[in-house]
Amino acid sequence: MGDYNDDKPSWRDIDRRKDKSRHYGRQEKTAKREGPKNRWQEGRVREALDRLFMGNKGTPEHDKLYKKLHSTYGTESFLPTVTKYLTKYGLPDDTGTLILILDTKEEEIVYSVFEKFKEMYTTLSSRHKEDVRRKLSIMSLTDKSPAIRERAEATLNLIENSSQ
Repeated sequence: MGDYNDDKPSWRDIDRRKDKSRHYGRQEKTAKREGPKNRWQEGRVREALDRLFMGNKGTPEHDKLYKKLHSTYGTESFLPTVTKYLTKYGLPDDTGTLILILDTKEEEIVYSVFEKFKEMYTTLSSRHKEDVRRKLSIMSLTDKSPAIRERAEATLNLIENSSQ
């Protein structure tokens, strides 16, 4: 009768095989794959910290005026909105808005945008660099003010020489 049990594995051996199987025992690894408990809240905290370090430009009032700046583009209220934005917050940091502000045709504002382009040109992406070059090129050829045309051409030359 002792030979009868030698062919079959014991229950202990069956349980050991089950533990080694890749179909069983996955509970530990799924626990490791879990992400943070509340990713939405974590994102809100990170956004709040980013806004805190932005200073005045991180406030809801800034966001409203920034949106108004974009929505009034091409209207008569664009220049007053730009003026209000510049006195309250200074020049914006994004290239698209700076390019919009160039269309005010106010020499002081345009010159300050040119200076901002000179400062930030090396940090821009290739797409934004191309946008700035195109806008300056267009302004150097078509602007009504000869002073702005000359300044745009000088800025364009300076930017192109610095990127080589």
